Amino acid sequence: MAPSLEPQLGVIFDLDGVMVDSEPLHVEAWQALFAREGLEVTHEEYHHGIGMLDADWIDYLFGRRGRSTDATWWQNEKRQIYRGVLAAAVRPFPGVVALVRRLHEAGVALGVASNSWRENIETVLHATALTHCFGVLTGKEDVTRPKPHPEPYLTTAAKLGVPPRHCTVIEDSDLGIQAAKAAGMRCIAVPNSLPPERLAQADWIVDSLDRTEAVCKRVMGAGGREG
Repeated sequence: MAPSLEPQLGVIFDLDGVMVDSEPLHVEAWQALFAREGLEVTHEEYHHGIGMLDADWIDYLFGRRGRSTDATWWQNEKRQIYRGVLAAAVRPFPGVVALVRRLHEAGVALGVASNSWRENIETVLHATALTHCFGVLTGKEDVTRPKPHPEPYLTTAAKLGVPPRHCTVIEDSDLGIQAAKAAGMRCIAVPNSLPPERLAQADWIVDSLDRTEAVCKRVMGAGGREG
């Protein structure tokens, strides 16, 4: 049989807000820590932090209060709390499991690139029985410049062995889209965390990943843009 002339395609998923409904779990972990430490944080401040690194968000919170702090301490304390919260309540978004399996069966190279720790990625994939579908997992400890820098996506593509121009990223935040586009990749956005107007730089906005066939067609190169 003659070898296929079709290029290898890659899809790189963000984790939080794309694969799993984890924003409420992050908030739960932060609330537990803040309650313990006597810090009150508003709903607007939590919403502002979507897509931000934990350390940057802590600097933002304390800057608003005219205070300085050791962001690393807060980040590490929250990490310990969040690990238990996530393990007890992994909630994949509708369509994610079916989409991953469909892409895997089609021979698409799959990776995850997240600003979360790799242990969180592994926890989610284990809970959803999708570990075997992914060739590369890139967490915050695997890069020196997290999103919105393109390094997480470029690192993942390189390890997958797929050129960036043949990769599609699935994101839920404007900062993630910025990283994907800077990496030279197509980007599908899903408004699970932010309104569609915040995701306008994506190549396509899909209302839900349970539109499995539509997403697969985009990945396979149907092209175009749809709101």
